[in-house]
Amino acid sequence: MAKIGIIGANGFFGSALCRNGKKQSHEIVQITRQNFDRYKKEFFDIIINSATPSKKYWALHNPYDDFVQTVQLTADLAYNWNYNKLVQISTMSANELETIHPYAINKKAAEVISSYKKFLIVRLSNLFGEGLNKGPLFDLLTSKKIFVDIKSEYSFIDTDFVANWIFENLHREGIVQVGARDTISLQKIAEKLNLQVKWSGKLERIFSKNLEPGMPGVEEVWKFIEKHR
Repeated sequence: MAKIGIIGANGFFGSALCRNGKKQSHEIVQITRQNFDRYKKEFFDIIINSATPSKKYWALHNPYDDFVQTVQLTADLAYNWNYNKLVQISTMSANELETIHPYAINKKAAEVISSYKKFLIVRLSNLFGEGLNKGPLFDLLTSKKIFVDIKSEYSFIDTDFVANWIFENLHREGIVQVGARDTISLQKIAEKLNLQVKWSGKLERIFSKNLEPGMPGVEEVWKFIEKHR
């Protein structure tokens, strides 16, 4: 049984890790801003860092703040904490062609730092699931205003699927890409739901051709949409 510390345990994806961690035969330690310093000197077999911001539009306008919360946090964990392996939750935006954006630059820098010792970097596509409160899908369904081109495409994937996949693959090392095996555009979702959407921003296509096997199709997002409309 491994002792696993989940950094950002009360966040959107951190909560999913904690939900699924309870099903595992490991000791799960939920680490938040409130108890962060208390656990800093304890030993962990594995630390999962899910605490870096996932606010791409915010990072564009606050690049230094995003740097502090992404790169400096990861450096603190990698260099100052006592662990055997670090699992870094990252983004497909860190792929080479996307690194002109501050969000991607900071995520890529954090990935480099996380490889200081044994590591697994999990690059995720856009997520949906319990507690979704930001991102293009959330904006589309709630405010009817999005900050990217409405033709942007994403390989949306469920948080619980990803969290379970991570626990099943904690033995892995290196960089892995996890997302739906195909994409859907925001425009297609808006048209099917008869939404009148205001939008501004650049065209995005968040997808990887180098996905791990066994990934679900993006059509799973419709179950979430119908449940949370």
